[in-house]
Amino acid sequence: MLAPILAAGIAAFAVSSPVKADTIPLDQLISLDEADPADTIVVTRRPDPAPDHDEVRQQARSITRSGNLHNEPLALFSSKICPGVLGLPVEVAEMVVGRIRYNAERLGLAVASTGECAPNLIVGFVGSGKADIRKMMDKRGSMLAKLPLAERRELLAETGPVHAWAVTTVRGFHGKMLDGQEANLVNPPVLRAEASHSLITMSTRLDIDQSVVLIDIATIDGMSVNQLADYATMRGIARTRAVSGQASYGTILNLFDPDATHAPELTPFDIAYLKSLYANVPNIPGIAKVAAVKSALAREVALTGTGPEAQP
Repeated sequence: MLAPILAAGIAAFAVSSPVKADTIPLDQLISLDEADPADTIVVTRRPDPAPDHDEVRQQARSITRSGNLHNEPLALFSSKICPGVLGLPVEVAEMVVGRIRYNAERLGLAVASTGECAPNLIVGFVGSGKADIRKMMDKRGSMLAKLPLAERRELLAETGPVHAWAVTTVRGFHGKMLDGQEANLVNPPVLRAEASHSLITMSTRLDIDQSVVLIDIATIDGMSVNQLADYATMRGIARTRAVSGQASYGTILNLFDPDATHAPELTPFDIAYLKSLYANVPNIPGIAKVAAVKSALAREVALTGTGPEAQP
């Protein structure tokens, strides 16, 4: 069960080899069948439209999980990212970890040295994520105990095959811990530092200490390593929601909608979204980072040639 594994420490399960993740169906790897080099699958899709400010902003806002975009910073990693994978054969886990590391590096994020870190971005392939969450909620001292009650209830109410959450800490804009992090009516959190709040920046930031993505393994049939690793990247490096149906701009976030057309990897929108979140300082209102996705997407389209003029 996942809860005892996490309680015992998942460092032993973190495969951190920088192996290049090829696009190979995961079910094929698990069964250890050899692929026929002649069996080539070509994935095509309709090119994204030219970035429209209102549509890009609406899509970026719809996938962002945040209490108050106008008055709160977004939760982001400030420490080096160390991905770990549970529930897969070692060979496959290495490829998933390698791909997540590659994604983080191309986004300009700091990545911990291989084999020398405790995982803080955990991707678990489990029988039932919802069942594991229930068990963790009943267990005192589990990582879910650090989540606000509303987030725990929302997590348990989710009906899809993927459950993702992040344990966060509010810090001063320079990274200083707040006094009274337990936050109660007797000892409210207090930041003892030089003020930095302005019309542009805030006096605090929100750090991700640990991010978890649980995927029901029965639902991954036919998906590639790249797709799963990129989906985990999008759900784990940022606090995002899954997407149902076809979005205005292609995204890996609809991977678990069986009726949607699925991207083979992170799309220009996905990359632009993550780059925008991690650009600039972390202590600015989330809405400012979301608003920057449009210009970032225009740059990605120009670099990759994936606009309306691109050939499908």
